[in-house]
Amino acid sequence: MSRRENKQGILGWLKLRGYSIEKLMYLAQRISGIGIIVFLLSHILNVGLVYAATGELWEPPGLIGKAVLVILGIIVVFHTFNGIRLVLAEYGFLVGKPDRAVYPYKMTSLSGSQRIAVYLTIIAFLVIMYFWLMVAFNLLGW
Repeated sequence: MSRRENKQGILGWLKLRGYSIEKLMYLAQRISGIGIIVFLLSHILNVGLVYAATGELWEPPGLIGKAVLVILGIIVVFHTFNGIRLVLAEYGFLVGKPDRAVYPYKMTSLSGSQRIAVYLTIIAFLVIMYFWLMVAFNLLGW
């Protein structure tokens, strides 16, 4: 890799061609983290400034408010489950015994229990998202 190719910055996150699902989950983790920070900052400003000035909380009307809740739910649920998977991998629970580095090198970053953890993360996310969407759109009658 030349020096120029390495200076992509944040736009380098979006170069997904030729990468695995691990790279996609890395990108989604970053974007969901930014989304959570944006929501928290806007929520703090809403509560701090609007409530302090008027004594009432502003809520987005109807469909916009529901869409914000649905998107926030998707972001938080994915970020939580993927974060748990990353913490388990970071502390070595999903990493096997290291192998001797012999040429030709084999990429083992997403193998064995890590691959299973990725699939379990995706399945858990989809199951929780199903119920979240049911509640968000009042399909369960709650």
